[in-house]
Amino acid sequence: MRGEREYEPVAWGIMHRYSNLPWTRRSGRRRAVAIYGPTSSGKTALSLDVCEAASGRGLRPVVLNADSRQVYAGMDIGTSKIMPSEMRGFRHRLLDVAEPSSKLSLEAYAQMARDELASLAASGDALPVLVGGTGVYVQSVLDGWDLTGTGTLRRSLERDFPRSDVKGAYQVLARLAPEVARRVHHNNYEAILNALVRRLADEAGNEVARPFAFAVYGVDRGEAETDRRIETTLDAQLRGGLLEEIAELDRRYRLVEQARQPGRRRNVASETHGYREFVRVAASTGKAIAELGGADVAAARAEALGHIWAYSRRQRSWFRKLAASRVDHRSAVNVIVSRLP
Repeated sequence: MRGEREYEPVAWGIMHRYSNLPWTRRSGRRRAVAIYGPTSSGKTALSLDVCEAASGRGLRPVVLNADSRQVYAGMDIGTSKIMPSEMRGFRHRLLDVAEPSSKLSLEAYAQMARDELASLAASGDALPVLVGGTGVYVQSVLDGWDLTGTGTLRRSLERDFPRSDVKGAYQVLARLAPEVARRVHHNNYEAILNALVRRLADEAGNEVARPFAFAVYGVDRGEAETDRRIETTLDAQLRGGLLEEIAELDRRYRLVEQARQPGRRRNVASETHGYREFVRVAASTGKAIAELGGADVAAARAEALGHIWAYSRRQRSWFRKLAASRVDHRSAVNVIVSRLP
C-alpha cells in the first residue's frame, strides 16, 4: 500500500497461528499464508517480500485481497490500494471487483475467494497469500464459510434492525449467541449483523472443501506506532491526490448531494473513513470538494484521523478472534517462508 513502503523486517510484532498445521500434514492440504493487521501496519510491504522469497523457492505466489474497501474500483488513494507498478510482477486478485454504488456482500466476497482458491489449487506451485485488515473477510477464507443464500437473510435483518436500532440487534445477538456477542462491540452494526447472519444460518454456516491450510500472521506495531503511521499515511494520501479522488467519486456518484439528504442510501465511499469526513464537511458548508479551503480540510483531516485511529483498535481486537499467538521475530519474512514446504 502507498504509505507502507518503508518495510523494515527488524523488531516487528508478529502474531501467528499454527494450530492447523499438524492437521495439514495428516490431511495433505497445501499450505498458504495469511497476513493480517491494522491499517498502515505494513502488510502490503511484508506480503511483497514474502512473495519474493517464496518465488525464490520455486513457488508462484498470488496475493488475495482481504480489505473490504480495496474491492471497490475508484477508491485507490484513500484505501492505500497497491498499484500495478508496485506489485513487483506478482498477481493480485480480488481488487476492484465492485463499484462503490452498491456494497459488496460478505456472501459475494466469500464466494469470490473460494473461486480463486479453487483455481489456485489446480496449480501445483501456487501459493495463496491472503492480505488485508478486514477481520471477517480473513476469517471467511480461513474457515471456508459458505454463505450462499444468506443475502436474503441479511436484507431481512437490515429491515428489522436499521442502523438506528443497533442496540436492538445487539440484544438479539446477546440472547441467541452470548459468547459471540461478548466478542463484538455493541455499536459495531456491520459486525453485529454479520454475527446474526452466521448464527441464524446455523451458527458457523456451511463449510466447504478447503484445499489450503493457512498459517496466519498478524502484523502489530503497537498502538502508539500504529497511530503515528496512520497519521503519516493520511497526510501522504492528501498530498498524493485524495481530494481529487473524492471529487471524481462525487462527480460520478453525487456523494455530497446524497449526504445532504438524510435517510438516503449512501455510497460506500461516503461510509468509509478518510472519504466520508471530507464529504460531510462539503455537504455541511455547501461547497464542492474542490472548493474546500484550508480550514475545511484541516477539520475533515482531524475527524478522519480520529475515526481511523478508533477503527485500528477494533482491527487489533481481531488478533484474538483469529486465534493468533504473539511472537517477536527479527525477520518476519524468514520466519514465514521457513514454514513453507
